[in-house]
Parts: sequence; structure tokens; C-alpha cells
Amino acid sequence: MFSFFVFLLPPSFTQRNPNHHYFVDERGAVSLKGPDNPGDGSFLWVWKPHSGQEIQQLVTFQKTYWRSWNAKWSGYFKKNKLYQWIDRDPDTINLRIEKPTFKFSGLFALFQTQPSKKLLKQHEIFGVQVESSPQWPPLGSDVTLSCTISRLLDTVSLHWKQRDSSQLNRRKTDQIRINNTVYLTVKHVAVEKERLYECKVKENGSIILTGKADFSVSTYLDRKHYILYRSGTDHSEIILSCLDYYYHNTAEWRWRSHHHQTQEKVIASASSSQPINVNRTDFGNRLTSTVTNFDGKNFNIRIVPVLFEDAGVYTCSLGTYKIVTITLITVKVTAEPSDAVSEGNTVTLTCSVSDVTGSMRLVWISSDGKTVAEKTLNRWNREEKSLRLIIQKAERGSRSWTCVLFNQNLLPLSVLYYLEPSGKRVKIYSLYF
Repeated sequence: MFSFFVFLLPPSFTQRNPNHHYFVDERGAVSLKGPDNPGDGSFLWVWKPHSGQEIQQLVTFQKTYWRSWNAKWSGYFKKNKLYQWIDRDPDTINLRIEKPTFKFSGLFALFQTQPSKKLLKQHEIFGVQVESSPQWPPLGSDVTLSCTISRLLDTVSLHWKQRDSSQLNRRKTDQIRINNTVYLTVKHVAVEKERLYECKVKENGSIILTGKADFSVSTYLDRKHYILYRSGTDHSEIILSCLDYYYHNTAEWRWRSHHHQTQEKVIASASSSQPINVNRTDFGNRLTSTVTNFDGKNFNIRIVPVLFEDAGVYTCSLGTYKIVTITLITVKVTAEPSDAVSEGNTVTLTCSVSDVTGSMRLVWISSDGKTVAEKTLNRWNREEKSLRLIIQKAERGSRSWTCVLFNQNLLPLSVLYYLEPSGKRVKIYSLYF
């Protein structure tokens, strides 16, 4: 019976499958109904979790002399205290899960065990987790939003959307799918972005579930320190935010390069009500201020485009007070050869990160969101800061490969490389995704 159950797969439907149930972690309830008239005999509910655990027996139902249903809960059910979430509907063999957590995702099946053995009903429960990190991002920093489904069917898709718009501002957000998770990086967060984003789950094109991602922006920047991640491409931008509630007569941005290990340099300075002075020695015209004169409280500057060599530590001081410190980590992708002959030659893509902090990973993924290469970076061995991907001629049908930088389990940055056949040659484009 159970070997049969393992190989059961949900059939394909042109519209929503009524036996598919979707929930956002710890919200709502899920009803698992059996036949309206199951008849006499013994009946068994079993569960195959999406997490890959073995099939578990939950409860056996049997008709009593008084024609009511007697429920005998399994040892697994009792040991794991599932009664906190799973209960039966009165006078039926139906089950109900209250405020299910992600671990309850999986395939639930009802079998008749006596007088004959047969499958009566099958339900599949899909859990969706929506998370934001950090929960309290400083003003001007980045937030990573993730939307994960316990099992991703071919008929199901996940999408991040703004609540007041059908389209995301691609210049300020990065969205990418890896396996069962869609990530969204929101750049330079402001207070008005706090409750703006939601993940929509679609089955056969119809929205069946929406999960909201809320975070709270901290506008108090005094002695804050955070990391920003950018790719070294023509479309990359960084805004360095510096704000205080008190009035100051002077302001200064300093930069210490990761690549040259030089002393801190003053890259921008200002006096109250005076024009802002920008040092263009290292950044040229790429470095600008967001306002003409310093108002004594706000001192924001902008770098566009960001180059790989811009990585380093940026520190803003207002008066004698250090307000905010921002570490910029950059990522670049290079191809060798840069203009490869399509017949016979391979192309080697190298993804490099400017500095390694904490537990970081570089991952190459294909155009269908599958991992094709992965490397864990060691902060104690900073010479190893790149990951290569060799693309054979037969693999070029994928057309695009994306390098993704993970910091712990967060996705702060992704860089897309696109190979387009043109006659007998291959053109390679670096795009900010």
C-alpha cells in the first residue's frame, strides 16, 4: 500500500486543482476531506512530507457500534505533539490543520484498509514562507526578501510585486528564482517602502495566494554599520546616505579602498549652506552629490556606474560625530575568450567578489533556475574569491547564466551573463539583473 502511495503524483490540470491547498506559514487553516459517504470499514490517513521524510501514519478511523467514528491516533502523531495543529472534524473522517507551519507541507492520502485496500482521497499541501532580512534595515541600506514554496510544480510560479504597481522598478530591485525560492533585493530602502512588497503564487496563471513582506526602516543612523553589494557594470548604482536630526557645521565622506589598502581619503566634504566639494581623483565624474548645498543634516552622495575597484569602506562624519559606516562589496563577471568562436571553443566565465566577510557563497545558475556550480568562500583565505564556469558548445542552448552571491542564506546580489549566437561568433553581454 505504501509503496503505491510513494509514486502517486498530482495529475496536470488546465485550471486550479481543488485538492491543492496553499498556505502562508502559520496563517489560516487547511481542511482535508474524505468521501462524503466512505461506507463501513477501516480508514487510514498517511502523510508524505515535502521535506523528504518517510511516509507517516497519522490516524485510523473505524465505525463504532453506535455508527460514529472512532479515531486512533498514531504513535508518531502523539510523539511529535501534532495534536497542537491537527484535529478531526466532528463525526467525520476529515482532518483539519489549524495555522499550519511550513513543516506540514506534503502529500496527504486517505486509504481504505478494510474490507479492501484502496486509495480514496489525496490532498497536497504547499507551504509558502515569506521573509525579509534584515527586519530593521537602516535608511539607505538594502533588504533581501525571499518567497519559498515547499514544492514547485511546473504549473506554479512565484512573483514579487509592488502593491501599488503591476511592475517593479527594475533599476532599484533585483528579482531572481533559485530552485523553489524567488528572491527580491530592494535597494536603498526608505520608510515609504516598508509595506510595499508582496509575493504572489500563481497556478496555471491564476493568483491563488499572496504573502506580504513587511520590514521597518530605522532612520536613526548614528554609528550604524552595514554592507552593500553591487556589480561592476554600467547599470550599477550606489547611494551613500548620511542623515542626522541635529544641525552640524561641517560634513565629510571618507573612503578606504579594499584593493589598494591605502589610507582613508576624503572623497566629499562640505560646510553648512555652502556648495559640496567632490574629490574626483579616484571616481571622476561618477561621484556626485544629491544636492548642491549642505543643509547641516543631510549629506548624501551617489556613485554611478559602480566599478569593481570601488569596493571598500565609506564613512560619513557630520561635525565631530561619525554617523554611518558602509562597506561596499563588488562582484564582477569576466569571460575568456571575450569573443569566442561558436564552433568548437569553450567559454570560461569567472565570477569574482572583491572581499569575503563571514559565510559567503558564489553560485552559478542556469536560465531555468538550477544550480550548476557552487563554491563556499573562506574569510581566512581571501585569495580564493572567484568561481569559474566552463560552458561547452553543447550547453550554449541555455543562453544565459547568472552568478549569485549569497551571504549566509541571503541573496544580496546577482549578475546575469547572456550568450547570443550571431553567425559563427558568440557575443557576451554583462547585464545588471
